[in-house]
Amino acid sequence: MSDDRRDSDTGRYTPDFTDDELLEAVKANEPAGTTELADIFNCSQQAAYKRLTQLEEDGSINSKLVGGTKVWMLN
Repeated sequence: MSDDRRDSDTGRYTPDFTDDELLEAVKANEPAGTTELADIFNCSQQAAYKRLTQLEEDGSINSKLVGGTKVWMLN
Protein backbone atom coordinates (compact mmCIF):
# COMPACT_ATOMS: atom_id res chain seq x y z
CA MET A 1 0.00 0.00 0.00
CA SER A 2 1.22 3.43 -0.76
CA ASP A 3 1.79 5.99 1.96
CA ASP A 4 -0.57 8.48 0.27
CA ARG A 5 -3.48 6.30 1.42
CA ARG A 6 -2.34 6.49 5.04
CA ASP A 7 -4.13 8.94 7.33
CA SER A 8 -1.43 11.20 8.76
CA ASP A 9 -3.25 11.53 12.10
CA THR A 10 -4.22 7.91 12.78
CA GLY A 11 -1.77 5.98 10.60
CA ARG A 12 -4.67 3.90 9.20
CA TYR A 13 -4.96 3.12 5.50
CA THR A 14 -7.99 4.21 3.49
CA PRO A 15 -9.37 1.26 1.52
CA ASP A 16 -9.62 1.54 -2.27
CA PHE A 17 -13.12 0.05 -2.25
CA THR A 18 -16.19 0.28 -0.06
CA ASP A 19 -17.99 -2.50 1.76
CA ASP A 20 -20.90 -2.01 -0.66
CA GLU A 21 -18.57 -2.57 -3.62
CA LEU A 22 -17.21 -5.69 -1.95
CA LEU A 23 -20.73 -6.98 -1.31
CA GLU A 24 -21.64 -6.36 -4.97
CA ALA A 25 -18.57 -8.34 -6.06
CA VAL A 26 -19.55 -11.20 -3.75
CA LYS A 27 -23.06 -11.16 -5.21
CA ALA A 28 -21.81 -11.08 -8.80
CA ASN A 29 -19.40 -13.98 -8.24
CA GLU A 30 -21.28 -16.19 -5.75
CA PRO A 31 -19.86 -18.30 -4.36
CA ALA A 32 -16.83 -16.01 -4.42
CA GLY A 33 -13.37 -17.06 -3.27
CA THR A 34 -11.07 -14.78 -1.31
CA THR A 35 -8.40 -14.86 -4.01
CA GLU A 36 -10.95 -14.03 -6.69
CA LEU A 37 -12.18 -11.02 -4.74
CA ALA A 38 -8.64 -9.87 -3.93
CA ASP A 39 -7.86 -9.98 -7.66
CA ILE A 40 -10.96 -7.93 -8.50
CA PHE A 41 -9.92 -5.18 -6.09
CA ASN A 42 -6.17 -5.50 -6.64
CA CYS A 43 -5.48 -6.04 -2.96
CA SER A 44 -3.76 -8.75 -0.96
CA GLN A 45 -5.62 -11.92 -0.03
CA GLN A 46 -5.01 -11.03 3.61
CA ALA A 47 -6.69 -7.62 3.19
CA ALA A 48 -9.64 -9.16 1.35
CA TYR A 49 -10.01 -11.90 3.95
CA LYS A 50 -9.98 -9.37 6.80
CA ARG A 51 -12.69 -7.26 5.17
CA LEU A 52 -14.78 -10.33 4.29
CA THR A 53 -14.50 -11.65 7.84
CA GLN A 54 -15.69 -8.29 9.18
CA LEU A 55 -18.69 -8.40 6.85
CA GLU A 56 -19.44 -11.93 8.01
CA GLU A 57 -19.27 -10.84 11.66
CA ASP A 58 -21.68 -8.00 10.80
CA GLY A 59 -24.10 -10.54 9.32
CA SER A 60 -23.87 -9.28 5.73
CA ILE A 61 -22.35 -12.46 4.25
CA ASN A 62 -21.79 -16.12 5.05
CA SER A 63 -18.88 -18.39 4.28
CA LYS A 64 -18.30 -22.10 3.92
CA LEU A 65 -15.42 -24.39 3.04
CA VAL A 66 -15.62 -25.98 -0.39
CA GLY A 67 -12.79 -28.37 -1.14
CA GLY A 68 -10.53 -26.66 1.36
CA THR A 69 -11.28 -23.18 -0.01
CA LYS A 70 -13.39 -20.65 1.86
CA VAL A 71 -16.10 -19.13 -0.32
CA TRP A 72 -18.40 -16.22 0.45
CA MET A 73 -22.11 -15.69 -0.23
CA LEU A 74 -24.67 -13.03 0.62
CA ASN A 75 -27.14 -13.86 3.39
